[in-house]
Amino acid sequence: MKIVFLHGIGDGDPDYRWLDGLNRGLEQAGHPIVDRDQVITPRYSELLKGEGLEDVKMPPVTYKVKDDRSSRSDFERRQARVQRSLQLEDGVRAFGFNLLPDPVWAAAPGFIVDHVSVANLVQVRRYVREEKVRANVLSRILDYIPTHGDVMLIAHSLGSVVAIDLLDHLATDLHVRRFITIGSPAAIRAVHEGRDRLLKKFPYGRVDDWSNFLNARDIVTGGRGLASTFPGAQDFTLTNVSGHGADLYLGDPAVAKLAAHSLYPSKELARTTSDIAVRLSDADAATLLLQHFAEAVARNIKDDERATRFRAALRILREDLAAQLEQNAAAGQHLAPQMADLVNGKLPRLPHRWELHEAVGEMVVLALINCVAPYEVDPEEAQRKALNDIAVELGLTRSVGDRVAEAIKEVGECVAGKGGFPLGRVLTAAAGVALIAAGPVGLAVAAPAGVFGAAAIVGGLAAFGPGGMVGGLAMLGGLAGVGAAAAAAAVAGGGGPAASVNNFEKLLMRIAAEYARKKLDLPFDTTVWFQLTDYEGQVSAVLNRLQAFSDVKAPTIVQLTAAQVAVRALLGFMMDKGLAPPEVSDDEKRALEMQAPLISP
Repeated sequence: MKIVFLHGIGDGDPDYRWLDGLNRGLEQAGHPIVDRDQVITPRYSELLKGEGLEDVKMPPVTYKVKDDRSSRSDFERRQARVQRSLQLEDGVRAFGFNLLPDPVWAAAPGFIVDHVSVANLVQVRRYVREEKVRANVLSRILDYIPTHGDVMLIAHSLGSVVAIDLLDHLATDLHVRRFITIGSPAAIRAVHEGRDRLLKKFPYGRVDDWSNFLNARDIVTGGRGLASTFPGAQDFTLTNVSGHGADLYLGDPAVAKLAAHSLYPSKELARTTSDIAVRLSDADAATLLLQHFAEAVARNIKDDERATRFRAALRILREDLAAQLEQNAAAGQHLAPQMADLVNGKLPRLPHRWELHEAVGEMVVLALINCVAPYEVDPEEAQRKALNDIAVELGLTRSVGDRVAEAIKEVGECVAGKGGFPLGRVLTAAAGVALIAAGPVGLAVAAPAGVFGAAAIVGGLAAFGPGGMVGGLAMLGGLAGVGAAAAAAAVAGGGGPAASVNNFEKLLMRIAAEYARKKLDLPFDTTVWFQLTDYEGQVSAVLNRLQAFSDVKAPTIVQLTAAQVAVRALLGFMMDKGLAPPEVSDDEKRALEMQAPLISP
């Protein structure tokens, strides 16, 4: 496989300083160096200066696909693999899910933002605005590049603008195994101002992955990555690189590692084994349960296109999980045989370790979470039908799944139906706040609106390791075990309405679980009533204080009022369904009915 390098402004780097930098990085990582006969380095500096231009036509666009959804799905899966690899490297900041890097500008000198303009880079401006220059440069490069096989494309500075432009003009039988851009100015507004974007449609089926590297002290990039301009790009900030030189970027261990993966692919895949007998932990078992339930949901999605997207998202998350488990094993953690199977791409059988009473609670949580979060694919009826499938896998009857679904639907309708208050939207909005607050520790995700005919209910998904989002299902005890007083105290102490809604969601799950148990003639816990009333008192106390000074329609007031209305509805529901403790009298029920109009919005 050849490396194609596209240079930036200047003389075209005739001394191969870029290759010296790459070889330095490869040698430090223990890999063979790259000889000059392995690289293709078209030089076009005189064309960028407006010299030696000929009357040539623009090369034709050779990548024309009407529907790229399947290619993009595979592309994003490969991008996720690159991100998993590079985010473990020292000196690399990755962007995306559960990755909250320090602001790039924390280390950037102020003059970068204030004074850098790509319009001052004469050769860049000429390439972007003069069609004759553009046609000559692209034609020159295409003369050097093979028409079939695989290449690695590396582009520096202005060369990245040219490379992006080149992608949909390559020969149809040529495949870009890896695309790396370094020090790129392609996202700066002046590149696109007043004209169409250079790349009309990213060729997801032609390029395996695209990694863009920048550093905060590279004035040519303006400190900006490319992902906001080009959906195919994945940005990485290098904190140990300072400057714009191609040799500096390519000598960085992270960039050299990425190049080495393509140049020297591993011949054999080392399979993870479990030589020491390790018992499957509760967290591991919950992880397997979530994976099996997600498979059941996928099987029950009727729409083929939607099912394909759901399975693709699930595949990425499972690969994330496998990578995290593999890291744990490399760090000395012994894996249970079932988890070793996950690392090796096999979904092991679900153990029959849950008794009916426990299984009901787990099924409630499963039904109310988005099991491919943070991706959002509405499974419609598939999630309800999956309850029947997972009941059978747990060694129970399908009717257990029906009872759980009925309980969730009734609880959801109780909450959503009081006064037409848009509780679903409040919960969903609060989930967005919770997602940001959770950071790499965990996620709060929203179940699709309309699940089982109810309002959208926020679900909880525990993060698995530092990667986040890839972990197992939180046990129901963990979701509902937080005391209501402590939960509402978080609101008063600055946790905000998101904390209030998140803990209300836990109570919803707990009530649904206890109601499902009652439907199945199992023992159920009536003490949830006291958690709910304590929660009501805490939320009301905070709301009363805030209402004295806040705007009537302030977001916090709206959300806490929604929680207060919903709590009253749930208290009435518990009494109607026989879930309240015996000592709760009918007088208290009538009092609830009388209070409801006083708090309606």
